[in-house]
Parts: sequence; C-alpha cells; structure tokens
Amino acid sequence: MANSASKAEMSQSTQIGQNTKTDYLVILILTIAGLIVAGLVSLDTGGKGVILFILGALLGASFLFFQYGFASGWRLLITQGDTRPMGYHFLLVGLCSLVSLPVSFLDLGASGSLAPISISLIMGSFIFGIGMQLANGCGSGVLFTYGGGSARMLFALPGFVIGSVLGSLALPPVLEWGALNPIAIGGSDSLLVSLLTNASLIFGVMAVCFYLAHKTGRALSKKWLLGTGLIAVLCALVFVISGHPWGVTFGFTVWGGKLALLAGLPIDKAVFWQWPGPALALKQSVFADISSLMNFGMIIGAGLLAAITASFAQQPWPPSRQLIAAIIGGLLMGVGARLAFGCNIGAFLAGISSGSLHGWLWAICALAGSWIGIKIRPYFGF
Repeated sequence: MANSASKAEMSQSTQIGQNTKTDYLVILILTIAGLIVAGLVSLDTGGKGVILFILGALLGASFLFFQYGFASGWRLLITQGDTRPMGYHFLLVGLCSLVSLPVSFLDLGASGSLAPISISLIMGSFIFGIGMQLANGCGSGVLFTYGGGSARMLFALPGFVIGSVLGSLALPPVLEWGALNPIAIGGSDSLLVSLLTNASLIFGVMAVCFYLAHKTGRALSKKWLLGTGLIAVLCALVFVISGHPWGVTFGFTVWGGKLALLAGLPIDKAVFWQWPGPALALKQSVFADISSLMNFGMIIGAGLLAAITASFAQQPWPPSRQLIAAIIGGLLMGVGARLAFGCNIGAFLAGISSGSLHGWLWAICALAGSWIGIKIRPYFGF
C-alpha cells in the first residue's frame, strides 16, 4: 500500500515536520484531557480501565502512524486489484486468532465474539460497506483520523453516533426476520481442530493475497508488516485484559443513547436498551464502558501523535459534497454496525479471529457494499 495513490487517499501524513504554536497547544490540551479522562476512568473501572484507555491511545497512535486503513485498503483491492491490504488484514486476524481461540477454549478469563447468522447481519454489513467508502474511513478509521484533525471526520463521527442509535432501534425487529444461532468454524469441542481449521482458512486467504500481489509485481511493505504485528499485540492485550475482543462501535451507540436521554427522549424504553448489556451501559458512567474509554483513548493517542509530528489537521478543508458524503457515510456505518454486530474491528477482526462464521459473512457483504460505495463516490466529488 506504500504508493502515492493510496497515501493520497489516507487521512493523514505522519512525516515529522516543523511544529507550530497550534501543535504545541494541541499537545497541551490533549495531554490535560488524557489525564482527566484517565482519572475519571480510574474512578469507574480502576487500574484495568486506565490500562485499556492507554491501550486505546496506543492503538490510535499506531493506526495513524502506520496509516492502517481498512476502507482505503479495500478500495485498493476493488479499484486496482491490489491484494496486499487484504493480506495484511488477514495476517492481523490470524495473529489475533492464535491468542483468542486458545484463551477462550481454555477458559482463561476471556471469551471470543460469536454472533448469529441473520438477515440483519447481511443487511448491516452491506450498508456498512457503502458507508465506509463514502465517509473514507471505517469505525477505527473515523476515530484515528478524527483525532488527527481530519475535517471530514468532524462530520462523519456525529453521523456515526446518530446512525448507531437508529440502528439500535432497528436491530430487535430486524432480528425477527430470521436468524440462526452463532456457528463456530471447526466446532467447539476441540481446541486443536478449531485452531487448525481457522488458521488454515485465515492464513490461507493471507497467502493467496500475498501471492497475487507478488505475481503482479507488488512488493510487501515492511512498515505495514511491522504495523500489523504491533496492532496484533495491542489487540491481544485488550482481549486478555478486558475479557473480550476489542470493539469500537458499541461506544458510539452508548454515546448516542446517553445524548438521547439528555435530550429527553425515552430511549431507555426501546427493546435494545432493555437488554442487559445496553441497559447497564446506559445506566453507568460513559467511562465505565470499555468500548467508550478505548475510543476516547484512540482519539487522544492519534491527536497527540499528529501534533507531535506536526501533521495535525494538515489536509485542506474538503469540498461540501465530500462533507455531505461523510455525514451520509457515518449514518450508514452507524446503522450498519448495529445491525451487523460490529464494524471492521468488532465483526471482521473480532469475529473471524474468534472462529465465528458471522465474521466471514460480514467481510463478504461489506466488500460487496464497498463496491457499491466506490461506484457512488464520484457523485460526491471523490
């Protein structure tokens, strides 16, 4: 992915430049904000929460530094036939699976992410794929580019939050349209069988992607391989410490739900918000929700790196059509993520690395949606 075309589509450059007064002001503000958030997190979730907040910051900085985008990578696959990004992504999934599957099977205090095979999954992932191409970022992409000062994400993130709330209202009735129980690839009785089956599939796809890249004369990026390894380590730490795979979009849903309550809307009466998990998240402090506190960490970590490297908000203000696309894309991703039980992180990465069939189905449908989104992009000035 280390070519000029892909870099132009990425959100931020992380080349170290001349720091300005604005950069130093951003560093000061984000440092203070980080300390305040860490203090509030410690009051709600103690030391574990603070560690997860720091891991979120490291993930945000890592994604920005390595320009580890899913939306742009999938776009390169569809528009240019460049299979390297997908290869890196499956390498990340495979490395995470080597931790999540054994830990889950041996009942060591953490369990993977398995979700139903449903019409809502198919619909949601397809919608999400369209949205991430219009917004020019996925769940994690919106966060780290927002932290890096992307003007486009100033519009995409609120859209994502609003869409997440709408998706929470739509999920219960859509689930009634048809759903199967979660399906574990390789069965759930034998760790060896499950590990070998999943590893064969995941690393097999990775090998095919890298082979096709080699056949077309595209060299692998050492930087991206290093970034994949680092992000995999951070994801594994999140899994072990939190007890479940890293997720992004539920935090957006919680933010939207709490804002709806503040606005006087009876969101707590909706079916989704009466389920145990959402009900607890709505009742507790936002800093007690792991997804939320890690999202805050991603924004602050990416922002600090961008300011330190003098790349904060360096892109020109996008045309109005692209800002409209960002809002629409955010809305679609919010709705889609809730219907499909997550985004590229919570469904694709967490699902497949946990040995869940729903993660594979999510990837296929999201890729189809991305193709549609790419066809629509020119109408918004991309």
